[in-house]
Amino acid sequence: MTRAALCFAAVAALAALAARPAAAHPLDLGYLRIEGAGETITATLDLDAAAAAQLLGVGALTLDAQALRARAAQLASATLGRAEPATELGACRVTRTSAELRARTASLIVEASCPSGFRTLRWQLPFVGDPHLSPMFQLLVKAQLGGTESVTTLDRGAPELALSRELEVGLRAFVWSGIEHIGAAPSQWHDEGGFKLPDGLDHILFLLALLLAGGTLLQLVGIASGFTLGHSITLALSALGVVRPPASVIEPVIALSIALVAAQALVSRGPREQNKRRWQVAAAFGLVHGFGFASALHALQLSTPGMMTALFGYNVGVELGQIAIVVLIAPPILLLQRRPRAHHIVVRALAAVICAAGLYWFVERLCA
Repeated sequence: MTRAALCFAAVAALAALAARPAAAHPLDLGYLRIEGAGETITATLDLDAAAAAQLLGVGALTLDAQALRARAAQLASATLGRAEPATELGACRVTRTSAELRARTASLIVEASCPSGFRTLRWQLPFVGDPHLSPMFQLLVKAQLGGTESVTTLDRGAPELALSRELEVGLRAFVWSGIEHIGAAPSQWHDEGGFKLPDGLDHILFLLALLLAGGTLLQLVGIASGFTLGHSITLALSALGVVRPPASVIEPVIALSIALVAAQALVSRGPREQNKRRWQVAAAFGLVHGFGFASALHALQLSTPGMMTALFGYNVGVELGQIAIVVLIAPPILLLQRRPRAHHIVVRALAAVICAAGLYWFVERLCA
């Protein structure tokens, strides 16, 4: 076994074993819905109760419905209230704040009065980069102003919300969300503290497990595209309400699929035959993975045009991210294929590590 092969296996194995439990969950999300009627805008921010507790500096177990209602103003100051929304005619004035706890979701409602006849709305929301939240926290936004709808995403790199009364669907923002979801964005691998493992590590390991059998570069890209195809179908079906299984079922199944694909690579003896149908395997498992992000889009309650734009942009981002990963992974895989013995050892070593990671995430999510 060559030194290069050993290094490749060691680095990938260490990355998998060093994965934090949080890495099993690709996105930490918040939802902001804004409705404007005349001079009044109403903003509803939904956060996971644990995230709200972190922002308030209290224990998650102590944040019950009564405590949250009493701390509504404090939560507003930590999130939406850090800056008032502004229009081209002047600033808006917050008139009412309230909060409710529904299951594991903390909902903050802020009403504001804006100058009559405003056409544009800008809102600085620096809380999306708050150190108490995940470094990859994203805020999905839907706004309805004057009967038109806007959808976009915000994160620590883009914390300002800019809206108008003209229809604006944030296609570019959802493309970037897809790239981040698959773990291909540079920000997934590096933050203020230096190198870190991406929150999309489970998707990267799943893709790596599919690619381990090798093949031509075209075959490897086809595998990634097959996954996107399956991912797109169920994402659309779930987001549009045709079928919507609960996350408590889907998340463990996604983790189990990682273990199964890795196990197949571990015991397989016919890579050439396997490659002919590898894209079909990728598409089949992509059907399961597609449910993962759909609940987030559903929470925004988008209209059909907004939903279709978000789905299209997100899937384009996933495909671009996967192709970028294939371009990085393919060279060492193609080089290893020239050394069958080293390829055999590396494939089984990586498959064993990925299988173990998938089983760990499966148990963790099942017990969550």
